[in-house]
Amino acid sequence: MAAHTSARAVPTRYQDPLVKESPRNALFRKAYRLPPPREEHITRFRDTLFDGDPLADEVVRSFAELPRGEGYRLLGRAVDEGIHSLAEAPAALVALFAELDARPAWVDDEKLELAARTADRVGMSGERVLSCICLTGGYRSSAANKPIAFTGALESMAYRRLAETSKFVFDLYASRTVARDSAGFRGAVMVRLMHAMVRVRLADDPRWQNEAWGLPVNQADLLATNLLFSAVFVIGLRTLGHIITRREADALVHFWRYVGYLMGVRLDQLPRDFEEACALVYLSAATQPGGDEDSRKLAAALLAVPVEPDRPRPLVYVDAQWRAGFSRLVLGDEAGDELGLPNNAWKWLVLGSAAWNFATEIVRLVIPGGDALLTRIRRDRVRRNVERALDGKPPAYRPYPPRSESR
Repeated sequence: MAAHTSARAVPTRYQDPLVKESPRNALFRKAYRLPPPREEHITRFRDTLFDGDPLADEVVRSFAELPRGEGYRLLGRAVDEGIHSLAEAPAALVALFAELDARPAWVDDEKLELAARTADRVGMSGERVLSCICLTGGYRSSAANKPIAFTGALESMAYRRLAETSKFVFDLYASRTVARDSAGFRGAVMVRLMHAMVRVRLADDPRWQNEAWGLPVNQADLLATNLLFSAVFVIGLRTLGHIITRREADALVHFWRYVGYLMGVRLDQLPRDFEEACALVYLSAATQPGGDEDSRKLAAALLAVPVEPDRPRPLVYVDAQWRAGFSRLVLGDEAGDELGLPNNAWKWLVLGSAAWNFATEIVRLVIPGGDALLTRIRRDRVRRNVERALDGKPPAYRPYPPRSESR
């Protein structure tokens, strides 16, 4: 197959999906009956590696002209009280909130509600997919992991990353329709600005290799992350034995389409349904570079963080092996090897977990009221776990200090 060419500069990290197809990607494409990659989809990962988030990036640059801490204070007030509450807001902040406050007509509250109910119903399985697949899968890319690697705190920040990400996702689903005054909306905006702070800071860092990695936290990587939280989340849950209908899968993609929009992912990049999202998952995996030493350090640090820290130590060990096996099952052994994940007989425990979850799903479907009861129990368990992890402290939504500042 001929390689694609582009009029735009392309970083060396980019892998042409039509040049060589890995066995794992071929299996995924056949399993989901995906058509051959289309140019419009390929460009989302090839031609956006140098694209950032102009509105948010300009806000960060405008904050640099203000007294230290003043920009962050203005941002918090604009989120909590509205941009109209600021007598003299920077023009860039006004422009950003003009977009954020205009809820798009395509947003479907019924789909958002369904997505939130589905996430509630799967309980701690969602937390495990978040840790083993969404975060660990994202670490595999030796280019996309560099903004985290540049903090120089790969190991020490792992617990905080997982705790804050869990809280961020929990708040989004708890907000149901992600209304303007919800914690989910607030989290999405704060993470968007955090990404912009990282992007602006690293773009000026002489160690950043633009020609190799593209722009820090670029549109292609933002889209890849969005897919991990939507379509890949569904795939992970189904692997664990949960029954996720096509309607629920479409709803989850729609939910993250709106969240992605709030977080600065270009709307024309985001998938409209689960089928399109799967096609983009395939291309994301096919265009990303393989893992490196930073990938292995990040994966090892995350594996050392228990999803449920109150378990007895022997069970914590077994659970870590289970999580490594789950990552390998979904991401593939090639990715598991690149990430340095253990590969032993403990991984087969995942099949037992999937069988148990599937049996539980059947019970909830046949017993009247079973769905509501199971959802309430599982959601409360996740809430307690998230609160315990953060120890009552709200997420900071601040970039980690660069390596030179963390010593």
